[in-house]
Amino acid sequence: MVDVTVNGERRSLQEGTTLNLLVGEMGLEEKPVVCEVNLSIVSRKDWGTTVLCQGDVVEIIGFVGGG
Repeated sequence: MVDVTVNGERRSLQEGTTLNLLVGEMGLEEKPVVCEVNLSIVSRKDWGTTVLCQGDVVEIIGFVGGG
């Protein structure tokens, strides 16, 4: 297990968890979101190869439209 911080909350993940898997577990894979790992934005095409490691800080930011 590895401990990461996701949107300010500690979370334990299986070793080898990718950013793509995390977004899916959170039910956000179909939503317009931007992900940042350790203060760097990760392109959506790289989510599947971005493995989260012990101590990583992840921010997942969603977009809300309105009028």
